[in-house]
Amino acid sequence: MPDPATLAILAIAGLIQGFLGFGFGIVAMSGLTLSQDLIHAAGVVNLVGWVATAAQLAGLRRHARWRAAGRMIPTLVLGVAIGVTALRTVDGALMVKALGATTVAIAAWNLWRPRLGGRESPLLDRSVGLVSGVLGGAFNTGGPPLIAYLYRRPDPPDMQRATIQVLFLAISTSRALISAAQGLFDRTILMDSAFSVPAMGMGLLGGYALSLRVGADRFRLASWLALAALGAVLFLRA
Repeated sequence: MPDPATLAILAIAGLIQGFLGFGFGIVAMSGLTLSQDLIHAAGVVNLVGWVATAAQLAGLRRHARWRAAGRMIPTLVLGVAIGVTALRTVDGALMVKALGATTVAIAAWNLWRPRLGGRESPLLDRSVGLVSGVLGGAFNTGGPPLIAYLYRRPDPPDMQRATIQVLFLAISTSRALISAAQGLFDRTILMDSAFSVPAMGMGLLGGYALSLRVGADRFRLASWLALAALGAVLFLRA
């Protein structure tokens, strides 16, 4: 059974996910790797995060941009396969540090130049999907490229949250299947994940309830500030 610190970390991660539509993986991984090895933490975050994403999508599915998500999913899945395989071989600390620095830079740019753009690019959709899949497969932190790309569109907050849940679910599902096939899930990971779901669920509900009180402009500002903070955490933790 997970210790109280693990449950608290996953509840906080759920709260942030419920409010912003992202952040669960980065917050949970940053907290859990303080006391757990990378593979165990990644497994728990993968499984609990899958439940969080599926629950959030169930409530928001009618708002999702399904066409754009459909273009990104094939390259997302390919990227996850690459990322899970690389987990055993790459310099994880260096990769996470680079991801953190890049995330802070992206957030700073969006705070400085907040003008939104609505033009779609199928090639860019697929490219962002591939990069996010690799990061999601290796470190459960595939969100920053997706957030930087999708949250600059002039969509309502619920549409942004819904669309990104479709993509997160694709990452979580493919990562779980590939990890299971490679023997990366053991009984301890499965048990810790199952006992952690209620704590995450309470945080998720609280975060979504809070989000209903925030307008679109403040939501985007909160998103970029949160993304910058999460990137800094990644960089410092690596």
